[in-house]
Amino acid sequence: MNKLTRKISLALISPALIIATVFTTVNIGQAQTSALKIVGRDAAINTTTNLQVWSGRSSVIDFSQTGEVIIYIRLADPSRAVFNTDAELKTNQARTIFVQPIQPLQFPGATTANITNLFVKTRSPEGIERLYTFNIVHQNGQPTNNGIAISTIVPGQEPSVTLADNRTATIGDIERGLDIAIRRGYTPPNDSVVFKVREFIALARNGTAIAKAAEKTNLSMSVVISLGQLGISRELLFGIPQTPSPPIPSNSNFLNSIPRKP
Repeated sequence: MNKLTRKISLALISPALIIATVFTTVNIGQAQTSALKIVGRDAAINTTTNLQVWSGRSSVIDFSQTGEVIIYIRLADPSRAVFNTDAELKTNQARTIFVQPIQPLQFPGATTANITNLFVKTRSPEGIERLYTFNIVHQNGQPTNNGIAISTIVPGQEPSVTLADNRTATIGDIERGLDIAIRRGYTPPNDSVVFKVREFIALARNGTAIAKAAEKTNLSMSVVISLGQLGISRELLFGIPQTPSPPIPSNSNFLNSIPRKP
């Protein structure tokens, strides 16, 4: 099967719609409550994001789409809200935080705020640590969402990956890096890694998170990052040389020299 032409389909059935079909007395406003608000990772890092919470309900902060794991959480004022995660932090598998408002508690010597802040530190598969800040905003009335999903994929923007020097490479840059590697003779076009990279690109462009796409194709993130670096290199400004300069020995294949996932 040609991996470039493989079609990727995903059928989603909304639990809210199922409930509305079976129970005709369901409140329409509840059925239309959005699942999660998508917040771009860059925006979430550079600004403080509001997390709305409602009495008797939990709101989530989900990092599953980024591939990051949660390594530290700090809630400034614990007197009006509590939180837990989908796995213990020490397991390095926690990706979702559940925040729930509670009746106000009194802690001797502690101060309180109507809107407190929550700090979350994460680590990416590449070992990059990021700090996110959130405001916990208590709301009344009809809930409008169930929380926030942090994502590398933002509608209207191409997925991207952060490089070692903190530059950002898009899927287009990674694809261009692969083309450069092939044209320069760093790797043959029929190498198995080339097909994995093309499948990875197709998955990412069809909505799969970068880390998840790499996992599904058994592709090391070091390959992805190296191709991204090559794709945004300044040498592109002066054209792509047809032959490597200086010459690269035959045993130093560009892609195969990078460790792959087992």
